[in-house]
Amino acid sequence: MRLLLILVVIFCLASVAQARETWRIQAQRLFYYAKTKVFIAEGEVVIKGEDFTVFCRRARYELETKTVFLWGPLTITTDGDKLEGASGWLNLETYHGEVKEGHLYLRPGRIDTLALSQTTVHVLAQKMEMRGKDRYRAKRAVITTCEVCYPERTCEPDWSFRCKEIKITPAGKAKAKHLTFNIKKVPVGYSPYVSLSIKAERHSGFLLPRLAHGSREGTGLEIPFFWDVNDSVDFTFYPLYTRKRGFMTGLEGNYALTDFNKGTFRLRYLKDRLEDNDYNNDGIVRDNEKRYWITAKVNHRLAPGWELFLDLDLLSDKDFLYEFMGGPLGFERSHASYLDRFGRGLEEKNTRYRTSRLWLNHIWRHFFAQASATYYDSQIPGRQDETLQPLPKLYFSRLTSPLWGPLNLRFVQDYVYWWREEGFRGHRLELAPQLSVAPAIWEPLELRASYLLRHTLYWVNWRGEEGHEYLTRTLYEIEGLAGMNVTRIYHLSYFGLAGLKHVLRPEVRYFYRPPVNQKDLPEFTLSDRLEPVNRLDYGLLQFVTAKKKEGDSFRYFDLVRLWIHQSYDFREASRELKSADEQRRPFSDLYLEGEIRFPERLYVRSTTSYNFYGLGWVTANISADLRNSKGEYVGFDYRWDKARNIDQFNFRFRKNIYRGFFAAYNVQYSLKEDEISNSELELEYRARCWWSILRIFHNPDETRYSFYVNLLGVGGWGR
Repeated sequence: MRLLLILVVIFCLASVAQARETWRIQAQRLFYYAKTKVFIAEGEVVIKGEDFTVFCRRARYELETKTVFLWGPLTITTDGDKLEGASGWLNLETYHGEVKEGHLYLRPGRIDTLALSQTTVHVLAQKMEMRGKDRYRAKRAVITTCEVCYPERTCEPDWSFRCKEIKITPAGKAKAKHLTFNIKKVPVGYSPYVSLSIKAERHSGFLLPRLAHGSREGTGLEIPFFWDVNDSVDFTFYPLYTRKRGFMTGLEGNYALTDFNKGTFRLRYLKDRLEDNDYNNDGIVRDNEKRYWITAKVNHRLAPGWELFLDLDLLSDKDFLYEFMGGPLGFERSHASYLDRFGRGLEEKNTRYRTSRLWLNHIWRHFFAQASATYYDSQIPGRQDETLQPLPKLYFSRLTSPLWGPLNLRFVQDYVYWWREEGFRGHRLELAPQLSVAPAIWEPLELRASYLLRHTLYWVNWRGEEGHEYLTRTLYEIEGLAGMNVTRIYHLSYFGLAGLKHVLRPEVRYFYRPPVNQKDLPEFTLSDRLEPVNRLDYGLLQFVTAKKKEGDSFRYFDLVRLWIHQSYDFREASRELKSADEQRRPFSDLYLEGEIRFPERLYVRSTTSYNFYGLGWVTANISADLRNSKGEYVGFDYRWDKARNIDQFNFRFRKNIYRGFFAAYNVQYSLKEDEISNSELELEYRARCWWSILRIFHNPDETRYSFYVNLLGVGGWGR
């Protein structure tokens, strides 16, 4: 049995800052030649510094020159990077050196959009020079994120950049000369000079271009440019030119001062060459040629407990979001980006108003205060001047908290100044204290009763002969709730489940609001016309919660949920009939809702309602999705509404056809109109280091084509 000899050699190296670094040499055999001042290490050699480690088979260290000669296979690691090679040398004072048949693994990037968190960039060269920590230079190099075989070269990566010379800085910037882009061994692109960001968080430069094509746009090209202003601020410019529509300006800006204090804004502007012909067939024909969409979101903490927020959404016309869906600044990707970064996305594309809002929150103990200003951007031509704007709004509330004994108190004060260019304006102040009691008689039984008093004051500018007027409204609301939770637990061991919990909850709720004359009041919102209510709501909710063991812990999720409820209107039951043919209808439609969920596999949701006064079934909606871990799925939606005359069927499908080839098809079909509203076909290929999508979108107004290629860790082109 061979004995392991461990000898620790400590020597100090003087640096420019006069700092000293300790090195250790560990090997199976270690020899020192005093005459030449040389150490020889053999067998499992490890040379370790503070954040720099060398592994090799044999090493020769010259004490006078501070240079170590290495015979491999050898591995050098520093700050997450790894350099492998056959042999080389390294100066332990300057970190300068050279490795033959080098294979450099650059540590994974930190930003998903440029270098995925688990992506390693490979740089291969016959001779790799080290010019300090994290600084490299190579000639006739190959750069890729695909799997490689080196030095045997028995396989070629799917894609690679090949260059005559490349320099890599500690920040991860790679500057290459005479670079070609290769698919396997075939070069398909060339540039005399390129600056790449292959592991840095941010790096200014041009991004991969995007090709656009559609029946209404024609062929177009977008060449983005990313500007890294500093560690906290960046801008991306998206100039897009299409043959039929002209030049569109796009801009995105981001800043992040802390994890909470951050902001993003996006802008698209187009002077459109194409006149509108009632796109979307919504009966609205735009007459503007200057078209734009401006969005922004900001979070900022002014002081502990004081938080400022901004949501900006200004749109020239609602067809803009449908006509220009593609690209990084399109609706879907903008919504996903805002939702991921701020936790709040954008309003639906088909909304009648785009909402912009600035608000300030303050929370302390049992109190909450908010000051806000909101602007509604009307998407109905000619209606903007008539749109009421809450500028400003002040909201203050005392959260429900104990007052005395079983009594709880909640108080709300809500002030709004409603402003608009045309039509009446005015101030509205509402004071609403609420007393509630929730006696704990029996644990499964839940009882709650509350009394709410609403006192509303108006100061209205009618902007006519009537002038200003002061008005008030006072009413009260009584609410009572009784519910019970009946529970049973089942222990089992099927389908990876450890148990089930079945909860049955019957519930009865009573609500009363007296009739109050409100005809003389201004109608700023629906809350200015509160209808009298004398109603009993009753229902039955039941759900099954599953318990699943995952490692050393358990996860809980609702497996099945069923809800059935109805209302009885006492006012309608006692209403005076105006004719012999008229009948009272105190019972509302019976509403049923159900959900079935199996984690990561099956999800089904269905709702329906039944009318007891001759209409029968009036609505029916069902949605189902079946998915697996491979990214395959099949699903459909069916929506039927008798009153609104809706009869719609949607289908979606995605399947792995063969070894990374996927096909997906989405279609929305109107059974009422007997036509396809829109459809989308996708052909996708996914490999370990790249993926691509060919997409064809069609609706009655246009057909669009798009193609996207993503090189893992570098970025994408297309869409």
